[in-house]
Amino acid sequence: MSHTQQTPQLDATLDSFSLVSADDGRDVGLDELTARGPAVLALLHRASPQDARAAMLRELGERTRSSAATLYVVTEGESELGKQLAAVRVARWLTDPSGDARRSLGLIESKRLRKKQRDGLFVIDGEHILRMAFVAHSPGQWIPASFVFSRLARLGVPDPTAAGQDETSLPGPEDESVDGAVCATVRALGQALGLDGTRLTQLGTACRFRDLGMTAVPDEIITKPGPLTDEEWAIVHTHPERSAELLGPSPLFAHVREIVKATHENWDGSGYPAGRAGEDIPLGARIILVSEAYVALCTKFPDADPMQELREGAGANYDPQVVAALEALVAADHRQAQAG
Repeated sequence: MSHTQQTPQLDATLDSFSLVSADDGRDVGLDELTARGPAVLALLHRASPQDARAAMLRELGERTRSSAATLYVVTEGESELGKQLAAVRVARWLTDPSGDARRSLGLIESKRLRKKQRDGLFVIDGEHILRMAFVAHSPGQWIPASFVFSRLARLGVPDPTAAGQDETSLPGPEDESVDGAVCATVRALGQALGLDGTRLTQLGTACRFRDLGMTAVPDEIITKPGPLTDEEWAIVHTHPERSAELLGPSPLFAHVREIVKATHENWDGSGYPAGRAGEDIPLGARIILVSEAYVALCTKFPDADPMQELREGAGANYDPQVVAALEALVAADHRQAQAG
């Protein structure tokens, strides 16, 4: 099968690494990279301590020092930034033995990660490259360190596709991460509505990055104790489009960007940012909206029936088909709990 006939995967199996420790020249394998938990690899070309990436990596390194995650800076040979970060002990510095850092992330399913690899961040958990790359297409476009670090924490959430687990089951009270519960609900709903393969992977990726653009909203708006002004709401309403922009222009993320942009659109057209309605809204976005509402209701009102409000909102905020699919999943979980 030719490459043009294959659909790229957003979360893909990692086949091999070819890295060397800058300290002692030892080969560095995948097991070592993930020995203490998930790892972030910063793949850099010609990086100097003064460029736009340096501050972001220093902050990320400081955040990971006290966690189970590890930051590795991967460069092609000598790197002043790599040396500096290693010297202040915020990162491990690795090199690519071939002298070409574009090869340092190995192969994905017997294909190159990209035809023309650029700088980026890659999160790995020992089996997969997760979330693909945060690629800098222009100076200063790197994802904030706080956002990357928050994504590392999510790797501790049980994977609904792991062996022995039912992909169509909803998260239970043991799920500590609200966002992890949203993404688990999204996946279960997507599966119930007939999505599989790449489309299901794209949906999961959109769920993880749906609020990426909130990093551009000023803290004083996010933490404001009182009601927001119209001008402040206008800023908040830009975040879906900003989230899509931050995913970069790669065709690989085209469908993901469409989902992300529409995650706050309502079935009746009353949402934002474009006022899309009905089936003009991507199914993935409709699934995410219902899932977020469901998990929020379960979290804030644990003794109430979350489906009651969702049923009342079907046809207005929510796609009736998605609400019905969720209600069927909730009922199935309830029957299973009673049988158990």
